[in-house]
This record gives sequence, C-alpha cells and structure tokens, in this order.
Amino acid sequence: MTGSVKSTAVRRPNRREVAAAETRREILRTARRLFAEHGFAGTSVQRIAEEAGVAVQTIYSSVGSKSALIFALIDLIDEEAGIPALNAEMAHETDPRRLIASGVRLTRQLNERCGDILGVLFSAASADPDAAAAAAVAADGMHRHDQGSRQGARRLAELDALAPGITPERAAAVVSLMVSPASWRQLTQGSGWSFDEAETWLTASLIRLLLEPDS
Repeated sequence: MTGSVKSTAVRRPNRREVAAAETRREILRTARRLFAEHGFAGTSVQRIAEEAGVAVQTIYSSVGSKSALIFALIDLIDEEAGIPALNAEMAHETDPRRLIASGVRLTRQLNERCGDILGVLFSAASADPDAAAAAAVAADGMHRHDQGSRQGARRLAELDALAPGITPERAAAVVSLMVSPASWRQLTQGSGWSFDEAETWLTASLIRLLLEPDS
C-alpha cells in the first residue's frame, strides 16, 4: 500500500517578499534616525521617503501613515535592544541576584541602544495629532515597563528571595522607579555616569533593597 506524505517544510519567502521586507526595514531605520535628529513633529513622510530612497506611496503601502511608523518602530526597538532574548533568559533564571542583574541589563540595553528614539517618544508634544500617536506609544512603553517590573517582582517572590516586609507590589514599584528611562537619563546624561557605572550601581542597589541578605 502506498500513499503520499505531506511536506512539513516551511515555505521560504520569495524574492519579492524578501525585497519588500528589506524595504520596510530601511524605511523604519530611516524614520528612526530622522525622528531622533529632528523630532517627530519636525520629520515629514516626504523627508523619510527621500532619505530612504523610496516613493511616499511605498511608505504608505509598506508601513502606513506617519503615526503607523512610530508604532512599527516599537518592534524594531525591541529587536535592536535584544529584548526577546533577555526576556527568555529571565523567565528561566532561578538565582535572585542574576534575575535582578538581567532585568537591569535589559533596561540598560533598551536605553543605551534606543535612547535617542525613546527621548523623542517621551518628549512628543500632545498638541500635534501625529505627536499624540508618539505619546501613546510612549505610554504603552511605560505600561510594558511596569508590567515587566511586576513580573520580575513576582518571580523574586516565587523564589522566596524578597526581604522581610518587601511585598511583590512594593518590589515592583521600586524596580519600576529605579530602572525607568528617566532614571537612566538622569544617571548617564544628567550625572555623566557611564552605562557600566549605572548598571553596576543599579544592580547592587536593587539587590540590597529587595533581597534577603543570604539570597
């Protein structure tokens, strides 16, 4: 008895799809650079198209409006900052000190590699309709930051590592404040610390504030 075997191979993208994906990435990279250099409100879709070497219509068909560009940048920021890999690492970490260190490293990479565009998002003027979209993205970013802080705090509680009197809610609030974008900007820009110095101090401080001494 004979029969056919269905192929389970994943279809590879064709050349057109590969080219379209690369064009989209180039548009986003260009938008990221121009937003950082000239601000969100000060960057037009026409300017992005000229710098990326594409037609304006290509931007609309590939990504969308100017507001859509800023939303699409979130995935690019996560990718450039190595967020998926660090999140996976933290999900399986069982050492409380290393868990805290990984969380600080995650926020360091986000601010060190993408601080330029993050600054644009957080300083966007709400009076401008397009800038309001950037502000919405910034708000979503802070929401995810707070969620990550809560997840890390819950993980420390699961490991029975929190110091007496430190609830998961209090731990989450401390983490969220200590490694917020504003804290990184204050340390590295306002106070002139290197990212290495800031990471070392933040890690040691959170370990001292949150953990049992023998954790």
